[in-house]
Amino acid sequence: MNAKKKYIVVPWDFSEGSEIALQHAVQLAKVVNNGIALLYLNNIKGGIFGGFSKKLSEDELKKIEKDLTAKADQISKDFDMECRAFVRQGKARQIAQEIIHTVNANLMVMYRSVQGNKNTLSVTDFLKIMKGAFIPFIIVEQPPAHEYYKEIVVPIDDDRRYRESLAWIIYMANYYKCNINLMKPFLNDEFRKKELANNVYFTKKMLDKQNIIYGVKTAKKKEPFKSAVMKFGTIIEADMIMMTAKYYHKWLSGKTTDSYTIPVMCIPPRADLTKYSSFI
Repeated sequence: MNAKKKYIVVPWDFSEGSEIALQHAVQLAKVVNNGIALLYLNNIKGGIFGGFSKKLSEDELKKIEKDLTAKADQISKDFDMECRAFVRQGKARQIAQEIIHTVNANLMVMYRSVQGNKNTLSVTDFLKIMKGAFIPFIIVEQPPAHEYYKEIVVPIDDDRRYRESLAWIIYMANYYKCNINLMKPFLNDEFRKKELANNVYFTKKMLDKQNIIYGVKTAKKKEPFKSAVMKFGTIIEADMIMMTAKYYHKWLSGKTTDSYTIPVMCIPPRADLTKYSSFI
């Protein structure tokens, strides 16, 4: 394996959802010559990560590894790119961190939930697993709508933690030549309006410095911010909505049964801004 090559990790459970996530990962990997890393994760430690599974036998692990390696080989052949297979069982967080380090991962692409051996890991579980990993992940439900990512919608508010996502906004725009569509809420509170204006000013300054194409839109006065963001994304046929973990928890996690066709990039708390500091 090329030590300098970066990989996109795809949690794998041999389902249609995994295949959909793979389509997005391949599309992104082609643009910057990334590799793909398929990860079958059997969480047997329980705790906060989606319950637990029974430990798989050596024969069961070998069968899964054989099937996953065959899939990785087929991907390499079909798309002319490096693809590796990893089958692991144990504590989910340790495994995820190990694989991210091993393949020098810069992104994870996953379906809304990933089935292990009789247990399911949701996006919320992966948010906990990925805490401290310093890479974001993209959650998908449908195959890519376009041949490449072009339009990205970014909710921007008065929270200073929003700036944690700015390095990734610049990264995506530069690497994938995307247009950035900033959506801000309508606010009445003067203090919050001032903080929002500061965030908008800071963002525009950074994007101008990188010659990135962007626009700024404000939600209507009585329109819920979530509705405004999702509706705008649908209107412009956005390829992705990029948001912090705060907004994912607030809008898309929990007991919601809402279906969303636009991929969502979730930035874990305290994303490593220094990793791509050269873009700022």
